Amino acid sequence: MDLRRELTVNGWGWVPGVYFAEGLPFAVATCVSMVMFSSLGMSNSAMAFWTGVIGLPWSLKFLWAPLLDSRGTKRAWMLAAQLAVALCFAALALTFRAGAGDGWLIACFILTAFCSATHDIAADGYYMIALDSHAQALCSGLRNIFYKCAMLAGQGGLVMLAGALIRAGIPERSAWMWTISSASAAMLILFLWHCIITPAAETVRPVAGQKKRRSFTESFRTFFRREGALQAVLFLFFYRFAEAQLGKMSVPFMLAGRDAGGLGLTLSEQGTIYGIAGTCCFLLGGFLAGLAVSRLGFGRTLWMMAVALNAPDALYLWLSWAHPGVWISGACIALEQFGYGLGYMAHVLFMVQFANRSGEYKTSHFAFMTGITILGMTLVGMFSGLIQEFFTRLSASYGAETGYRLFFLWICLCTVPSFLAVRFVRPHIDAAFGKNS
Repeated sequence: MDLRRELTVNGWGWVPGVYFAEGLPFAVATCVSMVMFSSLGMSNSAMAFWTGVIGLPWSLKFLWAPLLDSRGTKRAWMLAAQLAVALCFAALALTFRAGAGDGWLIACFILTAFCSATHDIAADGYYMIALDSHAQALCSGLRNIFYKCAMLAGQGGLVMLAGALIRAGIPERSAWMWTISSASAAMLILFLWHCIITPAAETVRPVAGQKKRRSFTESFRTFFRREGALQAVLFLFFYRFAEAQLGKMSVPFMLAGRDAGGLGLTLSEQGTIYGIAGTCCFLLGGFLAGLAVSRLGFGRTLWMMAVALNAPDALYLWLSWAHPGVWISGACIALEQFGYGLGYMAHVLFMVQFANRSGEYKTSHFAFMTGITILGMTLVGMFSGLIQEFFTRLSASYGAETGYRLFFLWICLCTVPSFLAVRFVRPHIDAAFGKNS
């Protein structure tokens, strides 16, 4: 066996690192930022809004994706983006050291998100160019595993590291500085490794701008000409309507003191429960949903996944009343994430089966649906903090803890649009999709 060929041409040496580099900045910008802002005392409304703004580049990345096709190579864009993310993390760490305000932190996170979204485009394109179909199939498991490992390292490991540093007596801002510095060092090491190990497998072949614009416009038009397109958009936007709000407010609820209606978890406990155990349960739920679809088909499992996504939201309502200990709280949060993993697969599988019937526009239609999904989650989540604070002010005379109770009751009511979205889109899906024949 030619070791160098296995590491370069066949992808075993660079696919794990590339997809770890894809997942880590996403975890930091979308998950760690929520914990960081909450722990630093930012209000729930400001935290939800600005973390939503930070997440926008991933929903809008299709707008500058054509630039990467017409200028340079995917490898060059990918390496440049990795170095840019490392520098963004370093700048973020320096803002902590300089004692800069929240505005500078938010600006660094937005720049990180833009560079990371650009890396996603380049890395996925490079993966398809640098590997033949056989190698792509062999490495598909690797890319998923290491992307999820990056999520674990980010929303679990980095949060736990910050908590451990704080427990050791290091001031909170300094703890976050060293935590983000470690992420910057990791991205720099990955960049240097990929400069050596990734093969130059591409030549520059610019496409005429007019043809590219026409192709983009036509793909957009063909999507909305399809039967069930409107129902598809409504499904993508509203299926996770409740989860989009819950995901933003679950972190401050976990970290808030019991006198404020929260669970009073430390950063280390939150990182272990939500970042590690929650992510593992999410992955297990997704795996079991895939097995169920392969046995029964997408049509027979869609309602099951919708119930699994929404029903566990009631656990947060119970937690806001009972305020149990760490172990019971952790079990409830992990169970909710397990249900989220089951229900999330319906979103993914719907996009795949809808795009599979899109002819030559499969890729662009899938990217468009992904953008709608992320945009919907982002816009809904941005205002969840305002809603929670409204309930807190509304119920001020009944005690601070009532705000979270009313908010989670609102979340339970917000599951109704999700079920309605499933009802409307059900006639337009491929019921046998995914079933092993």
